[in-house]
Amino acid sequence: MPNKFNKTLLATTLAVSPFLAHGASFQLLEQSPAHLGKAFAGTGSDITDASTVYFNPAGMTKLDRISLTAGANLVATNAKFNDEGSSYAGGGDTTDELGFIPNGYAVLPLGDRLAVGFGVGAPFGLSSSFSDDWAGRYSATYSELQLVNVNATASWAITDVIAVGAGINYQTIEADLQSQVDSTLGIAPDPSTDSSAKISGDDDDFVLDLSVLITPSERTSIGVVWREGGEFKLDGTAEFHNNAACMPGAGYPTGAPPAPTTGTLCAGGLELLSGDIEAPVNMPDTLTVSFTQYVSDGWAFHADIAQTSWSSIQNVEVTNSGNGQQVDELDLQYDDTMRYALGTSIDTGAWTWRAGVALDETPQSNPEHVSPRIPDADRTWLSVGANWELSSHLSLDFGYAHLFIDDASLREESQTAVGPAVLAGSFDSSVDIFGAQLNWRF
Repeated sequence: MPNKFNKTLLATTLAVSPFLAHGASFQLLEQSPAHLGKAFAGTGSDITDASTVYFNPAGMTKLDRISLTAGANLVATNAKFNDEGSSYAGGGDTTDELGFIPNGYAVLPLGDRLAVGFGVGAPFGLSSSFSDDWAGRYSATYSELQLVNVNATASWAITDVIAVGAGINYQTIEADLQSQVDSTLGIAPDPSTDSSAKISGDDDDFVLDLSVLITPSERTSIGVVWREGGEFKLDGTAEFHNNAACMPGAGYPTGAPPAPTTGTLCAGGLELLSGDIEAPVNMPDTLTVSFTQYVSDGWAFHADIAQTSWSSIQNVEVTNSGNGQQVDELDLQYDDTMRYALGTSIDTGAWTWRAGVALDETPQSNPEHVSPRIPDADRTWLSVGANWELSSHLSLDFGYAHLFIDDASLREESQTAVGPAVLAGSFDSSVDIFGAQLNWRF
């Protein structure tokens, strides 16, 4: 990926904000193990538990009792990098991460036509970890992004056919991004002489959601949900741990004396970049249309069509807020994406069985924009799940999904003291998701 850094040579090795270079991969759908079993088909039309607080607040009027739902998803990701002629030694590497995504919801009916609800979840997040000596260590070693959403919602059934909902969401975001720094500026890169970089930041925001549920008959439901993306300015710090090769007078000469050595330039460059930073990020809006149709008693088909407006992220700048130094500028040029899901559910009494399939687009497939932080490509979901009705007040949901991910090609270019360098290769990735939730009705 062409890096548009300032002339400060050291900045070319930091790649401080590529956590945004894999849009879809840090959007988390796993807000309901029940919907997981249908590959998240019918999220806004199949109203079965309190998770409708998140997926379609208008559906809360369909719950005639106080309802509580508490669930968790375990996400196992595997991404293997196959090196294809990178400039730096170290070869490929694999990131195997386990992510835990909890969520909880509560719905309180206020008469026949009004209801309020509360929920907590994590609609965005990522995690990856590579070794300190792999070929892409100057782009990424450790990445973590967490966005927590706390929402309060209300719904009103205008008629027996149409209900509307609205919510306000408080969101907090935190990022922790780490990489290695070539202390020799490209002259003799080696893990033993690398310095290290850590960029961290956080912010919060309030956002809205609006929803509609239309039930023209007992067998048919249609949901439409819009969720606003937060506008964040991450404030934090850039910290560096200098190797002995990144000290004044150390390293290699850059010319006849009194030309500074690479260690002198390294130490000066990192000192210039270290300190407080800020990075504005506009998260995408989402629009989802859901459909549920019962073809017989207990047997239903479900569908979702969702658009995520990733085009809100075009250019991301990371700036040292103390001296105004531009640390990084990434021209991401994201495209909006679509997600298509089909699923079915069959109620056999104490058990309801579910299955689904989905196609999920990536916002960027150009190898020059793919980031090793979280490699991403188009994905196909296959899901199964079940609900076990323990009593009229208590039930359990289980879900499992496997994601088949297309290979993601990567070609990231940078400039060093001795000329251009490239990180080139492809990622072979897969994801497995396991979810379970408990539902109470009082």
